[in-house]
Amino acid sequence: MEWSIFKHENTFVMITKEKVGDIPYLRFNPKDYTGVLPTVIYYHGSHSNKDFIRFQAMSIASFGYQVIVPDALYHGERGSTEYNNTDFLEKYVWEIILKSIQESHVLIKKLIEKHDADLTRICVLGDSMGAITAGGVFVKHDHLKCLAGFNGAFAWKECIKNNILPSSEPYIDEIELYDPITNEEKIKGRAISIFHGVEDTTIPIEIQKKFVDRMKPLYINNQEKLQLIEFSNINHRVTTSMLENLITWLKANL
Repeated sequence: MEWSIFKHENTFVMITKEKVGDIPYLRFNPKDYTGVLPTVIYYHGSHSNKDFIRFQAMSIASFGYQVIVPDALYHGERGSTEYNNTDFLEKYVWEIILKSIQESHVLIKKLIEKHDADLTRICVLGDSMGAITAGGVFVKHDHLKCLAGFNGAFAWKECIKNNILPSSEPYIDEIELYDPITNEEKIKGRAISIFHGVEDTTIPIEIQKKFVDRMKPLYINNQEKLQLIEFSNINHRVTTSMLENLITWLKANL
């Protein structure tokens, strides 16, 4: 995949570069806003970083949302590693995901205290590895209002069982602690939306279907709060249609 940074400015969105603790992040705000804002925390995928998400973040922010895009460990300003090595996932993926989850409280605290985030209107969003991260952050924080994922996985142990993600003995307890599919009681009733390519060969859509099937009985009385939208002829990438559907969903749920 070719990565590029969208360098154009958006007339309606203000972008600032911020840092809290060890976490560098970009903050996207609608210009001339006043008061608290619904906020989207957007976790990027592997090999990516906060700057590669600029276009998507600006698009979301222009509809009235504050969007926060942090760099994950070993990405962007937090260093790099041998992304193209065949053992990259084996070595680093769980360390990266779990680090973002562990430090998420620091980021959320900063957003509420310094960036006018509305405590009752925070969505956690991610793409690929970032969507896996977002699922764990959603489990950790019961006040987050909703969860959305592009081409990710909310059934971690299913991914391990199917060799999509590596088994990792040092992190097995934390994987169990934050795996969304085994934490029904912590997430039931909160809005969850999944956007996934039908032809995804990196994280097959069947993983997310298993998650939805597991959660459906808990959403019988509010089925509109749980959705999986499938995108035909799409592999492992975020499309304009996915963004369009996300914003429509955010308007209804955030």
